[in-house]
Amino acid sequence: MPRGLSIHIGLNSVDPAKYGGWDGQLSGCINDARDMKAIADQLGYTSSLMTDSQATGAAVVQAIGQAAQQLSGGDTLLLTYSGHGGQVPDANGDEADGQDETWVLWDRMLIDDELFALWSRFAAGVRIFLLSDSCHSGTVAKMMQYSEMTQSPVMQKAYRRTARSLPPKFRLAPWETTHEIYQRDADMYKSLQWVAGGDRAAVVASVILISGCQDNQLSSDGARNGLFTETLLSVWDGGSFSGTYSTFHGAIMAQMPASQTPNLFKVGTANSAFESEKPFTIGGTAAQPAGRPSITAPAQFTNASTPPTFTVNPGANRYYAVEVTTNPYFFNNAQYGSQRTDDSFFATWKTPPFLGGPYPASYTMPQAPWDRLRAGGGALYYRVWASDAATSWTNAASSTADAQAASAPSIQLTAAGASTAVPAGDQAPTIQAPDSMPYGTTPSFTVNPGAGRFYAVEVTINPYYFMTTEYGAQRSDDNFFASWKARPYLSAPGYPATYTVPQSAWERLRSTGQRLYYRMWATDDANAWRNASCTTPDAQALQARSFAIAREAAPEGRGTPDIATPLYNACLHAMAIQDNMGASESFTAFLAVAAPDDSRRAYIQRKMKELTAAAPR
Repeated sequence: MPRGLSIHIGLNSVDPAKYGGWDGQLSGCINDARDMKAIADQLGYTSSLMTDSQATGAAVVQAIGQAAQQLSGGDTLLLTYSGHGGQVPDANGDEADGQDETWVLWDRMLIDDELFALWSRFAAGVRIFLLSDSCHSGTVAKMMQYSEMTQSPVMQKAYRRTARSLPPKFRLAPWETTHEIYQRDADMYKSLQWVAGGDRAAVVASVILISGCQDNQLSSDGARNGLFTETLLSVWDGGSFSGTYSTFHGAIMAQMPASQTPNLFKVGTANSAFESEKPFTIGGTAAQPAGRPSITAPAQFTNASTPPTFTVNPGANRYYAVEVTTNPYFFNNAQYGSQRTDDSFFATWKTPPFLGGPYPASYTMPQAPWDRLRAGGGALYYRVWASDAATSWTNAASSTADAQAASAPSIQLTAAGASTAVPAGDQAPTIQAPDSMPYGTTPSFTVNPGAGRFYAVEVTINPYYFMTTEYGAQRSDDNFFASWKARPYLSAPGYPATYTVPQSAWERLRSTGQRLYYRMWATDDANAWRNASCTTPDAQALQARSFAIAREAAPEGRGTPDIATPLYNACLHAMAIQDNMGASESFTAFLAVAAPDDSRRAYIQRKMKELTAAAPR
C-alpha cells in the first residue's frame, strides 16, 4: 500500500539574535501548519509539526532528507510552509532574475537551491506536493504599493478585513534585514548556494508546488490564517473538493484578490496520473474496471423536434446512465451540483434502475428533457456512467471525470435549414499575440473575426474570469479588460487587423500578473451579439491563449553592488506609479511614502550613492 508522510512548518516568529534584532512577528502561520496537519491526519498521512524554534534550518533539512530515505515509488510527501519569505543574491547564476528565493526559518534562511537538491534525493515515482504560504519579492516600493492598495474598500473586502482591522501584515522578510544577514553570513550562504545549486542532479520524483502568490507579489497574513491558506481551506471544504491539482489551484486563484495570485509550478518527472488526482491523495488511485465507458454522438444536430441518439458502451456485463447538460461544469457535482435544474441538466440515473445492454447500444434522449435543454440553443454536453450494479454505484466510472468536465464532448445545435458552416467569412474567429510581451510595451494582437464581422477583445490575469456565469462577479478593472464595454464593437476595413490594448488597461493588468490570458468575440452586428462566436468558449476557459510579461532587468555594470536590482526595480515601480514625473522627482516621491522614517530613508539614499559611485560612467 502506498505510504504518505507529511511535514508542516509554521513560524509566527524567528530568533532575533540571528536576524539582527528582527523577530518577524506574524499571527496565522502556526494555525496554517496545524490546519494543514489536520487534513493530512484525516487522510492517513504520518505527519509531523514544526513551529517557531523547532523549525531550524538543520531540523527542516533533516526532516525532508529522512523522508527521502523512507519513501519509494508510489509514495507521497506533503510538505507545507507558512512564514516569511525572502530573497538573497544568486551566487551561482542559476536564477534568471539574479535572486534566490528563501524560506525564513528560525535560525537561518533556507535557499531554494537547497530544496531543489533535496528533491533530487527522492526515488523515482515519489509524489511531492508542496504548499508555500509566503512571499519573496522584497522591494520597498512594492511594500509601499501594497500598503496603499489594502486601504481601499475593494481590497479590504478581498482581504476579509473591516475598517477597524489592523493594517495587514505581509509574509515578507524586510529586504534590508535579509540583505544585511546575507552580507554578515556570506560565507555560509554562498557555500550552501554553490554546493546545493552547482551541478544539479536530476529530479526523478514528481513535485507539484502551489505557492501563495506570484514571485513579484506579496502574501497576506491574518489573525487566524494567511489569506492563501484560508482560501485553500475554503475550497477544500473538508474534503468535498473533487477536482485535480490544476483545478484546485484555479479554484483558489478565482477567490483571491488580483494582487495575490497563487502560482502552480511543477519540477522533476512528469506524472500525469499524479497531476490528475484529487489533491492530497496518497499514492495512486484504485484501478479502474477494464475499459473506460464510452459514449458518442453527432458533432452537430438540428435543433428541432427529433431528439439525438447516442452510442454507448459501458463495458461487458455493466449498466449505464447518461447525462446531458447545457454547461459542462454541471458535471462537477461537488462544486456545481446545486446549480443544476431540469432546464440545464438531464440524467437517466434519476429514474432507477440503470440502463443495460447488449453493447454497443443506442440510447435516444427522451422528448421532454430534449425540448427543455435545446431551448437555449448553443451546444449540449454529454457523458456516460458505468456501474457493475443496476441500482447502485458499484465500481463506478465515467467517460469524462468531474475534474475534466470542461473537455466533455458536445453536440453543436444548428437551426433547422441552416448551414453548419461558421457564419460570415466561412472561418472561425482567430486572435494571436507573441508568447512574451515586454513590461514597458503595450501589447498588440492580430485579430480576424471573419470578413465583414465585428469583434471584441478580452484580456485577464486569470482564465477563470472568462467563465461569466461562475466568476463574472469577481471581475474588476484590475483583473479583467473587455473592449465590448464600449459600443460599437470594433471593426477594420480588412482582416487580419491589429488591435492594441489601451494603455490604462495595460498598466492595471500588468501590475498584478506575470501572465495574461486573452480571447476574442466575433459578431455580425456592431451593437449586439448576433451569430456571436468566440475563440475560447467559457467552458474551455483554461485552454485560453496567453503571453508572459517580461519585466525589464536592472542595468548591469562593472562593480555594481548586490543592492542594484531591488533599488532599480523600486525606481521602476515609483516611475510606473507617477510616470508624469522625471526619474529624480519620482524617486524622491517614492522615498517620501516608502521610507517615512529618517533611518530607512538615509539607509536607502546611502546605498543609492554607493550604487551610483560604483556604476560605470
